[in-house]
Amino acid sequence: MTERSGPAAAGPLPDGDTRRAALERVAVDVALAEADNAEGHPNQARRRLVAALGRLDRLAGDDELTDPVRVRVRARALMELAKCEFETRGGPQAALAQLDGLVAAGAADAWPGIVPAAAGVRGLLALRGGRQDEALVALDAAIEQLDVADPVDGCRALLNRGTLHSERRDTAAARADYSQCAVRARAAGFDLLVFKAEHNLGYVHFREGRLPEALATMEAAARSLPGPVRPTALRDRSEVLLEAGLVGVADATLAQAAQMFADERLPREVAECELGRAECALLRGDPVAARRWASSARRRFARRGDEAWVVRSSLLELQADAGVLARRPDGRASRGGWAGVARRAAEVEELCRTTGRPAWQRAASYLRIEADLARGVGPDPERVLDGLGTVRADEPLTLRLHGRRIRALLAAAAGRPDRATHHVRAGQRDLAMHRSRFGSLDLRTAGAVHGTALAELDMRLALATGHPERVLESAERVRAVMGGAPRVNPPSDPRTAELLAQLRRLVEGSRPVTGRPAADPERRKLIADAQRLKLEILARSWHEPGRSARDEREGRAHEVRAVLARRPQTLLLDVIDHEGRLLAVSMGVEGAELADLGEAAPAAELVRRVHADLEVVANPLVPAELRAVADRSLRGALERLDAVVRPVLDRADELVVVAGGWLGVLPWSMLPSRRGAPTVVAPSVHHWMRYAGAGLPQAPLTAAAGPGLVHAADEARHVAALWPGARVLVDDDASVANVAEALASPGVVHLAAHGRHEPDNPLFSSLRLADGPLFAHELDAGGQVPDLVLLSSCEVGRATIRAGGEALGLASVLLRTGVPCVVAAIAPLPDETAMHVMSGVHERMRAGMPVAAAVAQACADHDRGGGGLVPLVCLGAPV
Repeated sequence: MTERSGPAAAGPLPDGDTRRAALERVAVDVALAEADNAEGHPNQARRRLVAALGRLDRLAGDDELTDPVRVRVRARALMELAKCEFETRGGPQAALAQLDGLVAAGAADAWPGIVPAAAGVRGLLALRGGRQDEALVALDAAIEQLDVADPVDGCRALLNRGTLHSERRDTAAARADYSQCAVRARAAGFDLLVFKAEHNLGYVHFREGRLPEALATMEAAARSLPGPVRPTALRDRSEVLLEAGLVGVADATLAQAAQMFADERLPREVAECELGRAECALLRGDPVAARRWASSARRRFARRGDEAWVVRSSLLELQADAGVLARRPDGRASRGGWAGVARRAAEVEELCRTTGRPAWQRAASYLRIEADLARGVGPDPERVLDGLGTVRADEPLTLRLHGRRIRALLAAAAGRPDRATHHVRAGQRDLAMHRSRFGSLDLRTAGAVHGTALAELDMRLALATGHPERVLESAERVRAVMGGAPRVNPPSDPRTAELLAQLRRLVEGSRPVTGRPAADPERRKLIADAQRLKLEILARSWHEPGRSARDEREGRAHEVRAVLARRPQTLLLDVIDHEGRLLAVSMGVEGAELADLGEAAPAAELVRRVHADLEVVANPLVPAELRAVADRSLRGALERLDAVVRPVLDRADELVVVAGGWLGVLPWSMLPSRRGAPTVVAPSVHHWMRYAGAGLPQAPLTAAAGPGLVHAADEARHVAALWPGARVLVDDDASVANVAEALASPGVVHLAAHGRHEPDNPLFSSLRLADGPLFAHELDAGGQVPDLVLLSSCEVGRATIRAGGEALGLASVLLRTGVPCVVAAIAPLPDETAMHVMSGVHERMRAGMPVAAAVAQACADHDRGGGGLVPLVCLGAPV
């Protein structure tokens, strides 16, 4: 956040004649214009300043250069006008020329502060225009004269030089300038400049890669200043959110800021927001939208003559073009497109070099190299690789990962696969380190979006070896990087606890109106209030730094073989969607095989159809004839899915499927060839190996029943009666606090309650208990966990697939926190079906049957008895 302006600094005006009174009124208008500029309203400021300067001309007299008040008022009006003209029209030269004329005519004799003030304004405008060297010279000159500068001008110069140092990634110098600015501004009572300095100290945290601290500092600064949110603060915050991987939140934040800037008719600021939205689109895999935003920004900057930012926009356009070309099949048209990217990237690279933008220059060089590799021309790849040197640790994460990927591509092109793998793994370590800094599960999963390109290259290198085990290990590396580990002993946050209590009361109290039409005002208000609370709770979790005590390990092939030797009846199936193909590595005691199961898109469409049919089949409000049609459609889609994967399932007794993304929500246990046979869907090979075959704990079972289900209490009591020493929680005892305590203790937990998956906000998927919902967000607390959780609830086995492929939902959160096994439904589960099937599961487990087999047999018996298919899945590892 750079400084536009601040409070007026005009000295006291003496009493005098009418001319003096008129001058005082002009001074007031200039002060109001300064405040307009400071708050981001340059058009309004410009109108005041043009009128004020006209009145000053009419008041001209012999004391034009000797009266300190007159000199100060005119100089400040010209400086503010230069800022307005830059923000709105791109042409501050006329105002600056008049300011220079004042200085040349000796105005400094009347007001010595004019010299550092003018230097500070020139430094600000050069900084805003991307002319960093020029900006540094001017700002250094202003700060060298702090002793004669007005306090406000000294604070502004420090603030703007801090921003310049930050852009140059000299965080120590930036922190020093911001801190000095904050101290001076607080002493002088300049609240807005205090806010800007402290906000920018948050940006220094961002430059250092400390994203939770950056978000917390920015929010604290925003709370310190009353009034509406500042669009510049929103734009800065979006950069942090984007680096964290929260692409959707960052894009929405930029859209809000852009609209506020557009309302104030600030085209340059709108263009900066459009560049940010282009970066969001690139990360979410939409290069067409990225091209559109970058082109719009380039045109805005070009109209203003902001050449440095035209270069930045052109670079993003090129990145978008490369993204489009990467999706096209090889051919003459594709090679021609890459040739154009290579030529333009070389031009942008040179422009970045001449304008002193080394990070942009490296990004352009990476694009040029990638284009040369894609079209099979260019210098010797090994020589180019050697010339690149090392990846700088202080670069933005996206640039570092791009650099790692380019180095890996060059090594592969040079016939050095081991060296290529080295660079891929170095990038994955960078990403793992980046994500380890987050205490929030929301941020840890969001960060996966940065690793997709490296993951695809890692898999490509593994496939090139032809070894199935290498393919499995590649997939596991990605899961280890993306999966992270649960946070341990997070600090208590009374405000978050208060917000969760508010949300719980709101959700529980709003049940009478949730069935009303969507346009109902009360229903709309309740939904908006709930969304506001959810966003505030999540935002507070983003401030928590990582405190992970362990990292997620990857499963190694030799370790898998050792586990399979003890479980000869088990087949491990790792299924991957890679570049539009469905690949599967199957491992059993007889060895490993790699199979290509065909195009992924048709199978993904079948999975979507299955979930849609499950919704209809389970809905008692749908007429029976339509439910019968949906059931036939469901069984047909499952047959076709089974035909796709059956070639790798034929020899499976117990099947353990490891799959992510949409493959993780494929109903594996409902496939015709798997009905009645134990089937487990694991989040990673390592998770399965760690817990497979573990015995049930000695700790007693806890069975809880939530409200609103006819059979829930009976189910809980029946299940508890099967296990010695079991604890039953029904009626008021089935509270959020009691169930949360059970979910943070060893043992077995059985929950019969209404469940709800929130597709748009999966960490607020919930179970309804006596005093309101228990949210998935509350389960990521570290510490002890149960050994087995059985969720006799609708749809809480579902997960939302985020950008980057990470899945989030209530069951997946439990697995991430270290629960070995979770049994949950991936679709609505009728109350009576849940009671019948879950009772059967516990009866079989009590007789000594492993949980996966117990679930499979109970579901199969229910279907054979005419009850229909049961969407229960055993997730994690077969305890």
